[in-house]
Amino acid sequence: MSTYYSASISGKSGILEGELSNIVTKKTLYPKPTVSRVLLGDTYINGSAVNNPNVTNCRLYRKGESVALLTGTITAGALKIYVLGNASITAEKEYDIRVVDGNPNLPTSIPGMPATITIELPKLTLNPVTSTLKVISGETEPAGQVRINIDNVNKTVVTADVNGLFSTVSSNVTSNSIIKVEAKVGTIYPVYVAVRADSHALPDAPTREVKDLESFTTLSSWVLQSGVGTMKSSDTVNTKDTQAIKLTADKVIGFMRNNTFNIDLKEATAIECLLFVKDIAALDKVIVYLANDIGLANNMSFTINSYELVTGWNKVAVALSSGKVTGSFTKAQDIKAMQLRVEPNTEMKAEVSFDLISSVRADKANVLFVFDDAWNEAKVGIASLESKGLRASISVVEVNEKDARFMTNTELKGLNLSGHDLLNHTKDHPHLDLLSKADQRVQFDSCKTYLTANGWTRANDSVIYPYGDYNSDTLLALSEGGYKLGRSLTSGLEINNPNNNFLVRTYNLTPDRTIAQAKNTIDYAIATGSTLVFLNHRLGTAEQMLDTMFWRSDWFEQMTVYVKQKVDDQTLNVITVSEWLLQ
Repeated sequence: MSTYYSASISGKSGILEGELSNIVTKKTLYPKPTVSRVLLGDTYINGSAVNNPNVTNCRLYRKGESVALLTGTITAGALKIYVLGNASITAEKEYDIRVVDGNPNLPTSIPGMPATITIELPKLTLNPVTSTLKVISGETEPAGQVRINIDNVNKTVVTADVNGLFSTVSSNVTSNSIIKVEAKVGTIYPVYVAVRADSHALPDAPTREVKDLESFTTLSSWVLQSGVGTMKSSDTVNTKDTQAIKLTADKVIGFMRNNTFNIDLKEATAIECLLFVKDIAALDKVIVYLANDIGLANNMSFTINSYELVTGWNKVAVALSSGKVTGSFTKAQDIKAMQLRVEPNTEMKAEVSFDLISSVRADKANVLFVFDDAWNEAKVGIASLESKGLRASISVVEVNEKDARFMTNTELKGLNLSGHDLLNHTKDHPHLDLLSKADQRVQFDSCKTYLTANGWTRANDSVIYPYGDYNSDTLLALSEGGYKLGRSLTSGLEINNPNNNFLVRTYNLTPDRTIAQAKNTIDYAIATGSTLVFLNHRLGTAEQMLDTMFWRSDWFEQMTVYVKQKVDDQTLNVITVSEWLLQ
């Protein structure tokens, strides 16, 4: 039970004692409860607490915080907090649980001592899988359940024994199958592991150390440097926190500056910008300046062109090594000022809301090689990759199989068995933005059915837009159809999660892009810790490059040699789309 204690204090000098203070009475806090292990997906947090008629509730807080997230019950000392599906409950985060002394709805109630818990993910390991034995085995929670997925198709649910060991044999495992196993907790599957048959665990995502530099919450820190036709303003709608700062440039260039920084970028390899573009058709470019002085005499600038952006939210990373240096700028010295510039297209009004700028430290990237349409001339590039133990992703148009210019069904089956991904490139390659949402779904669903019927399921729900065309109906059709990924022709590197990302960026290897530029872009991806999706259609000679669908096959060979060196140096993952979705 709680006990009340009273005390007063006085000052003493030698034998003289001062006046006593007022008496202060405090109640001792109830002890911390005992809480059972909690897994993400559990319906309740359970435990035991003091058994006292005055203690009927408990509260859950983020560790160290005083504002409660949830209130639970205590009945005869049994503690219970309902947490299923609550967005505030996150795996591998710490929380405090305190009993409540008194009525929790009254200000006189007193929280007790905290018990700190961690919301855990269930144990899950997966052993190597071979296409000969076809055994899928591993370890999870005792008597727990795991769901087996092979090549993007859920197959069965297996129950582990009392020690958590599970094992099953599946005839669906073939050479290069991707086996994904998910641990079940309650009604959800909060964690998974995946391997490729006859191979090893799939590559982990590149590690990026990101630190916030400017969150744009103080409008007064940014001074408008441009004149009539430009404006800065708070944007409390297009923001991920409390506000962004919108820079408007109406028919003229707009720029604003902040001279209050003292930023150390010595260890950084890139910066990352989170911004919202109201209408990409109105924007020409955004330029970011970092300076060692408030007058910008010594600065480095980065240009982000409109073809690298889309209407709406954009997260863009730029390598510090790519910046244009003015004066004697060096990142060895602190950044004292930052300037942002918005340039509209002719006679147009551009609006860009800046929400966050961060520094990035990275030393590894992903690279994907995607061949659109499955042209015959892509086979030389695929062979170049295979000779180095690397794989590609090939987007397949359903009707192209009957066209002699494209790979045959037998060739595509061989690629699938070799571990290459076959992607959904629609039924007959239309301009999607000219179709209704229903007709776009027909295009996606028909190709998915075709791919599935052939057993090419690993990436049948990853869609490549013909001609790069799309509209809002495209994004809705994919979301409503349960598709996982969509790729347009927006240029650039991707740092967003690919799952449910229907605006994946790409780097199109058109004839105007040289082998030197391609190699530089690989280095750029490593410095930003991003994913580089190369796009090719056809490979051939220098003379064939008059056709914009061609890129030189000798350049492609040079690039694969360069990439393999980076893979061996462990600064690059070369992966397929299905592997990317599982990172």
